[in-house]
Amino acid sequence: MIGLLLLCLGAAPVTVSAAGDLHLGTASSESHVAPLSRLLQGDVRFVNLEGPLTKSGRESGLAEDGTPTGPLRFNAPPVAAKWLKGRVDAVSLANNHALDQGEQGLAETVSLLREQGIQSATGTTDAELERRGRRIRLIARALPESWSPEDESALESRVRETREAGPVLVSLHWGRAGALLPTEDQRRLAGRLIDAGATAVLGHGPHTPQGIERHGRGIIAYSLGNVAFACGCTEERDAYVLRFRIDGAGAAVDVEAVPLQAGLREPPQRTEDPEVVQLLQSLSEDLGSEVRVKGGHLLIR
Repeated sequence: MIGLLLLCLGAAPVTVSAAGDLHLGTASSESHVAPLSRLLQGDVRFVNLEGPLTKSGRESGLAEDGTPTGPLRFNAPPVAAKWLKGRVDAVSLANNHALDQGEQGLAETVSLLREQGIQSATGTTDAELERRGRRIRLIARALPESWSPEDESALESRVRETREAGPVLVSLHWGRAGALLPTEDQRRLAGRLIDAGATAVLGHGPHTPQGIERHGRGIIAYSLGNVAFACGCTEERDAYVLRFRIDGAGAAVDVEAVPLQAGLREPPQRTEDPEVVQLLQSLSEDLGSEVRVKGGHLLIR
């Protein structure tokens, strides 16, 4: 309770920018991630990193032109960690490709990112960042389409426990590939995590964008979509960056979505395509959110 009391005594607001799935591979270059410098702005800049960064790992399942030829195993060179420095502050490594190079590959990825000042959340270890005198915790999990009640209760308990020390963000790799709508189970779990004290639930995994739901003091992005993929293993370009501030009480305020055209073997970029804006607005309003479009951004209330 001491941590919660301190949060209510005028703690400085913290700005978060979150994007979805980022894949870096042997064909990647720094140009693929350079736009993140302007797309992700704030105190905490987040992406879901699909695949390890290792010296000895080997990418497989891809032809020379980047198209899939079989089961995918991702790997990017260690230098990719340097490309993310100053552009990303925290990543989720809880996803279906995190162990493509085994536990050793995951550990090497965490170490390489840490050397560049980037914090990693895995399925067993939270990421922690100090920002504006506050401790921000990032919890990450990869969930199957059907998870157990025990998994759900354990995650809710983890949020309640860590919330005592400061704001909590929850990254979830979940959902069905290609789906535009979350399931009722996803909505129920996300709501429970916000009720347990999480400021935001940041979803990814389907590669498609899904709507944004305001739930009490928190915000839920069911799927942020892709941000950039070096391989030709996805065709989903519609995506967005979720931006918000964490206020002194740990609530998400000034929430907005910035539509993106994901970089598929090319750099990502902002888009004001009215069809993408309308899609994100409709998906969010269907979840009960009040949405206003201003300057190509979607303001979520």
